[in-house]
Amino acid sequence: MKLLEGIHHLTFITADMDHLISFYERIFEARVTMDLEEEGVRHTFIELGPHTVLHPFQIPGIEPPGEEPMFERGRLDHFALNAASEEAFRDLRRRLVAEGANDSVVTDMGSILLFSFLDPDKGRHEVVWKKPDVPVEAGIRQADWTTVEMD
Repeated sequence: MKLLEGIHHLTFITADMDHLISFYERIFEARVTMDLEEEGVRHTFIELGPHTVLHPFQIPGIEPPGEEPMFERGRLDHFALNAASEEAFRDLRRRLVAEGANDSVVTDMGSILLFSFLDPDKGRHEVVWKKPDVPVEAGIRQADWTTVEMD
């Protein structure tokens, strides 16, 4: 019996909910499924796919940490989004480069391709594409990773 089907939502702080929503709608074709303000706190569900929801909160007086080095970002360091296909991976990268939210570096980690992006609150996250028929053990060691040129 399978007990879980993935993560329902990821919760974090945003400084500007409207800007964050616009970014995810524009780049990832996300849709807002819930947008509430309760006791001065605004929170939304931003649906990125059938099993992926972002649940940001905009709370007066609380700011997101901004751009920090990996593993110094707090309780949730980053999240990685699964691209639906290699074509989708390339398209998302192009969109993020055009937005100025990606440094255009693509890393081949053996079983996956990966690039990072900055969201409007300077949170650094990732998009990955799992190569079909390549076992997860392929390229698991960082010393084996390579940088890939993409258009």
